Amino acid sequence: MKTGNMIFNILPGALWVAALFWSLGICAICIANGALRKRTDSRKVPTVQWSVVIMQVVSLVLCCVPYGIYKICHAKISNQIRYLYASSGIPSAVLLGVFFIGELVLMYLQARRAQYDIIDDVLAKRHQRS
Repeated sequence: MKTGNMIFNILPGALWVAALFWSLGICAICIANGALRKRTDSRKVPTVQWSVVIMQVVSLVLCCVPYGIYKICHAKISNQIRYLYASSGIPSAVLLGVFFIGELVLMYLQARRAQYDIIDDVLAKRHQRS
């Protein structure tokens, strides 16, 4: 097997793993920022940062790249690896889709909790003035 062909064999899988870890990282950031905190928790939840929003858009691109690379390079991939990629294509796409939707849900939960904290701060300041 040539070295060039070996790179084409592992490239779609490696990019898929990279997209999965990128998605997990975004989920971890949202959870660390307080997306899953209860309202009774006294710590303030920050709003969703623009960098996280941009990372989420990049995540969408990264989720699509492995499948595009496979489509472009499928002729250079060995038969065994091509069969592996073809048979695991739909389950792997579903898994990335679930993580992508999970990112959106966690970002929404963080934004919602941050909104409640901002409203509580405004009401507390208004109550102190009166």
